[in-house]
Amino acid sequence: MSSNDDVGRSSEEKFRLDTGGQALVSVSTMQSPIRELPPTAYENLLVVSASAPEEVAETLDTAGVALTSVGHIPISGSETAYQGEMGVCEPFVPDDLTGLSMRLSRAFEALEDGLGWVVFDNLNVFLMYAAEERVVRFFDHTTTQARKHGICGSYGVVRDAVDDSTYARLRRCVDTEIDLR
Repeated sequence: MSSNDDVGRSSEEKFRLDTGGQALVSVSTMQSPIRELPPTAYENLLVVSASAPEEVAETLDTAGVALTSVGHIPISGSETAYQGEMGVCEPFVPDDLTGLSMRLSRAFEALEDGLGWVVFDNLNVFLMYAAEERVVRFFDHTTTQARKHGICGSYGVVRDAVDDSTYARLRRCVDTEIDLR
């Protein structure tokens, strides 16, 4: 699905993915694809985000999502002290792609095959802290593992902040692209 196919379609229609489908989602600065997911995504959701757990929980709670069905992997250099209903692990610094990959592998095992969703709200944060080659390898591994478990994936990228070559490399790792800008 190209961005031209998205014109006039609701975000729910844009996010119709087959089981295990992976989408690179172009967002504007400060926009997150978390709010745009189809309702079924919130039933078994893993969020990887540089936003504080309280922010992620508030966004989802405002959308009427049962936070007990959501796990959050914070991307941050500082500790989190979240005490709510959403499952939150220790934070990962943005350049610890190996540690994050291992955590994702365990999380994918915990999500029910064929029913889960993983959402990275902004891949740009990884590109700011780690070499592009490492990020692309990590991203390819992540999308491959999600597909293997039948988990749908939504990976936000601020398109205007990524050059065409980098975007093309990321695009090759997914099944479709969605433009929410």
